[in-house]
Amino acid sequence: MEQLKIEKMRQFYDLFPYPNRPLMISPNIEAHLTAHGGFAQLLLQGRLLLAEKLWNLAVKFSKGNLELSKEEWNALLIEMEEAFPKSKRILLVGCGTDEPLLFRKLHPQNEIIGIDLSRRAIQKARKKISFHSIINIITNHKKFKKVEFLLGGAEMVLPEKALGSFDFIQCFGVLHHQPDPLSILFPMVERLNAGGILRLMVYSYHGRKLERRIQSRYSHVWNQFLQKKRFRIEILLKYILLRFWQFLNFLGFFSSTGQRFRYLGLGSVSVADALMHPSDPGWPLPYIYEQATQLGLELIYCEGKLEKEGHILGFENPILAWNKIVEGDKNQELLTNPILIFRKASKVE
Repeated sequence: MEQLKIEKMRQFYDLFPYPNRPLMISPNIEAHLTAHGGFAQLLLQGRLLLAEKLWNLAVKFSKGNLELSKEEWNALLIEMEEAFPKSKRILLVGCGTDEPLLFRKLHPQNEIIGIDLSRRAIQKARKKISFHSIINIITNHKKFKKVEFLLGGAEMVLPEKALGSFDFIQCFGVLHHQPDPLSILFPMVERLNAGGILRLMVYSYHGRKLERRIQSRYSHVWNQFLQKKRFRIEILLKYILLRFWQFLNFLGFFSSTGQRFRYLGLGSVSVADALMHPSDPGWPLPYIYEQATQLGLELIYCEGKLEKEGHILGFENPILAWNKIVEGDKNQELLTNPILIFRKASKVE
C-alpha cells in the first residue's frame, strides 16, 4: 500500500514537476543565504550575530530593497565558505527542478548529490544546470561543477545508492508527503556525519486542513493512474476545473476562500501541488520533531512567521521558538511552513 502511494507521487511529479519555472530563470542566491551550509555552521560555532545578519540580508534581497558592493558580497561569501569548506558533501533529498542549481551556485566546489523520484524533474534540473553553466562560462569564464543525480524514492535510494556520508542534507517539502516520514528520516540521519546538518521544511498541520480536504475530493482520480489513457483525460478535466476555481479565487470572487488561496497566484504547478497532490496525510509538527530528536538530532535553529508576532527566529533559544511555532499552528496563525535545522548529536542506535 505504501509503495502504491509513492508510485502515485512519482506520477504526480512527472505530470507536474516542481517548481516548473522557465529554463532561463535562475534562483536568486542572495535571497537564499540561509540555505548555505555556512549559515548552519555559524549557528554551530555560536556566531549568532553574523548568522542573524545573513538572515536579515536574505530578507532584504528577497524584497528587492538591498544592494551590496561586489567587495561586501565577496567578503560575505568568504565568511560562509570558510565556515563550510569545499571538502564537505551535500545531499538534496527530493531535489525537484531548482534546488540543484541553487546549491551549485551557493557551493561552486562542493560535491552535491540530488535524489528525486521523478525522472522528468531530474531531466529539467539537468537542463537547467547545463543552460546556466553556459551562461556562467560566458559571464564568469567558469564551468559549473557536475551535480550527481539519483532517481527513485528516497526511502530506497538513501540506503542503497547514496554512498558515503554527508555533512549537509537538505529535505524541503518531502516528509509531509510520505506514508511514513521515518522511512526517510532514519536513513537521512544514518547518512549524516557526526556533527552534520539536516535542514528541513515541513508543512503547517492545522493551517493546511482546507488544502487536505480539497485534495481528498480529488483522491479517487489517482486510483486510475495505471489506466493511462482514461487517467490522463480525467486528470486534465479535474485540473482545468481547479484552475478555473483558483482563478476566480485569485480575482476575489469567493469571500470564504479568496484570501486563503490567493497566495497560489496563477502558476499551474503551484495550484496542482497545493490542491491535487495524491499524498498529503498531514503530519503534526510535534510528531516530526519528536521523531528527529529520538534519532539523535539536536535542534539548533528554526523559523516561522505568525500572524500576530511576525517572524519567530530560533537564534538564541530554538526550543522556545519551536514551541511558539507549534502553538501558532494550533491557533491557525502560522503563515509560513516552518524551517528546522538539526545537528546530528549522536550515533543512530
